Amino acid sequence: MNKTDLMVKSFLTFTFLTAVIVLSKVKLHQIFGTGTSFSLLTMFAPIIIHFTGPYIGAVAIYGARIIQIMLGISKSRTLFSYVLYTPLFFAGFYFAKMFKKSKYELIIPTLAIILFLLHPIGRIVWYYSLFWIIPILISLNKRKILELTRKRDLPTVYIYALASTFIDHAIGSIMYLYYLNIPAIYWNIAIPYVPFERLFYALGITISYLFVRNSLKAFQKMIRVEIKIGDRLLEEKIIEEEAVIIN
Repeated sequence: MNKTDLMVKSFLTFTFLTAVIVLSKVKLHQIFGTGTSFSLLTMFAPIIIHFTGPYIGAVAIYGARIIQIMLGISKSRTLFSYVLYTPLFFAGFYFAKMFKKSKYELIIPTLAIILFLLHPIGRIVWYYSLFWIIPILISLNKRKILELTRKRDLPTVYIYALASTFIDHAIGSIMYLYYLNIPAIYWNIAIPYVPFERLFYALGITISYLFVRNSLKAFQKMIRVEIKIGDRLLEEKIIEEEAVIIN
């Protein structure tokens, strides 16, 4: 890795890490039965891995969480507190894979459904896990989705974001179910809200993705340096993504 690559990767890591810390403090609505709330981070963190790769993405997401705990921004110091952003990491991984022809990411929602049904409370409200069939269907029907959206960038990215935010929902649900044993009544209360919140979060992810992508393109032109995302240059990656969307 040359000095330019190191500089750019360090800049992206610091920028995303800082964004995670800041956005996590902007609270939205409460998560039923937990005493905690969703934050704006739900609409930003899933795009990080797409632009940085899983390793730097993990540093930005989990590093931010550790810093929050160390600085007292988050008062909870339980093991669960340290892994609280795991749903966002998996959502980001799924979002990144949506731009590729890979299908092995399907194991994530499939495993989430199985784990939910294996839990005694999960078996009572088994129908709640039907939400996680949505990312499975989206991933399996990318070509049909492209035909439906007429190969336009915005609606396609939105549907990919929808799959991603349901992965966040799935992993978060499993973690809270096993950690807090949330009673069945709260899962039933949440059902009418889930579709609307996920449609809204998908919109936020889409806006975040387009904003960061365009910002990186402008930044690259401004400093006249090649920005690498993963193993490819930024321009090459955008062309590749557009090719996947078109093809």
